[in-house]
Order: sequence, then structure tokens, then C-alpha cells
Amino acid sequence: MTDFINVLGGKSHLLTLVILFVHLSFLIKYANVIFLEKLLKLLLSFNIVSYFSILLLTDTFNFKVHLPIHLCYITEIFIIISYIFNIKHFYPWIALNSLGGGISGFLNSIMVEDSVPIEYVHHYLSHFNLLLFVVIFYKSKFIISKNDLIKSIILNLLIFSFALSFNQFFKSNYWFTRSKPPGNNLSFFFPQWPYYLLIFIFIGLVSYIITYYLIKRNTLRNEISY
Repeated sequence: MTDFINVLGGKSHLLTLVILFVHLSFLIKYANVIFLEKLLKLLLSFNIVSYFSILLLTDTFNFKVHLPIHLCYITEIFIIISYIFNIKHFYPWIALNSLGGGISGFLNSIMVEDSVPIEYVHHYLSHFNLLLFVVIFYKSKFIISKNDLIKSIILNLLIFSFALSFNQFFKSNYWFTRSKPPGNNLSFFFPQWPYYLLIFIFIGLVSYIITYYLIKRNTLRNEISY
């Protein structure tokens, strides 16, 4: 059991998850959409500004590691762009990315021994923000159509292709296309390249389908209630 906990990131990682999930559960139960949106805007702004500012000011920024090319971080940036310009066009794609991405990021740690504190803060807060957006999306009774689902898969395929090319040229590892994620995480149990990558893609598609049907079920329930 101890070995399994260590694979998941250790006791401190699990304790952090418990604390964050308790707060998220409280927000789901008691907070309204207006408050949640204000909170999310604040957390997004703090997370993005503090992350890049501290990395740049401490001269620890590495474009091979810290660029927002991972899907979860791209999604987080699109959330704040959508809020700033009041654009809801990307909401279905964001929601589809956020549920699976948020849960996956919570359950898996990619931190290593030389990770700086702001990287820990950014990792946990980013995935908390994704899950918070899903709560807002669900409470706001937004819908996801089959067309949205297909378009989102295609868009992610294009982003994945870009990450793959970027990694090949700069020898980086965004989307973990060249090697397994660093740190302690569930990929420990997966086979080596390229099979673990195929498993990641499969998990991503499954999370998309689950999110789609959860939102669809929520929509149907609200239609029936009216």
C-alpha cells in the first residue's frame, strides 16, 4: 500500500488532493455561479501571472518545460481569454478538456526533486481551476452537442500534432510524446513508448465521451424539470 501511495506522489500529494477536493465539494454545494466565476477569474489571474513572473524573475524559466503547451495549461489560458473577451464559443471544448484533465492532473504528480515551489502551486491550482470551470459549466446548464464533441477531438489532434513537431525539433516532452511523465504517477504501471502514449490517447477519448454524456444527462434532466 505504501509503495502504491508513493507511486501516486506520496502522502503530501494525497493530503493536498484531499484539501482541494474538500474545498471544491464545498463550492459545488453552496456557491452560486456568479461567485464561482469571480473566484475562477481571480485564481486564473493569480496562477498565470505568478507562475511566469516568478520563473522569469528567478531565471528558472525553461522553454522546453514551462511553455503552456500541455493541453491542461492551454485550456486554462483559453478559459481566461474567454472570460476577458466574453467569448463562449470555446466553452464545450474547454469543458471536455477540463473534467478528464483536471482529475488526471490531481491524481498524477509530475513534480521531480528539482521542481521549484511555484511549479507545485501552478500544477495543483491549474487543475483545480479546470474542475472549477466544469462545475460552472454544469451549473450554468450549458450544452455540448455531438458536433462540439467531434470539433473538439479534431482541435486536440491539431494541438497534439503541433506538440509532437515542437518536441521533435526542440527535444522537449510536451504532451509526453517522447517519454513518460516525470515524477511519481500512474504511468509507472504503463508499458514503454509508444504504448503508454496510446493509452493516454485512449483515456483522453474515454474522458471526452464520459464528459459529453454527463453534460447531456444534465441537459435532459433540466428539460424534463421544465
